[in-house]
Amino acid sequence: MDLQMPEMDGFEVAKRIRKFQSRSWPLIIALTANADEHLWEKCLQAGMNGIIRKPVLLQGMADELRRLLKRANDGV
Repeated sequence: MDLQMPEMDGFEVAKRIRKFQSRSWPLIIALTANADEHLWEKCLQAGMNGIIRKPVLLQGMADELRRLLKRANDGV
C-alpha cells in the first residue's frame, strides 16, 4: 500500500479495509520512502501488517514478506 497516494493516503485506505476485514487478512504492507522512525507505529495503528521502505532492495522485500507470511501462517 503506497502511503503517499493522491486523494486518500494509504493510512486511510488501510483503516477503511480493517473496518470490514480482520486484522490479519488481507495482509496490508506499507510502501514508503519515508525514513521517520515512528512511521511503523503509525502503520500498525492504521491496521497494516508490515512496511517496505524505498529504495526497495530485493533481500529486504523478501525478508519482510517471509516474516509476514510466517506470522499469518502462525495465526498471529
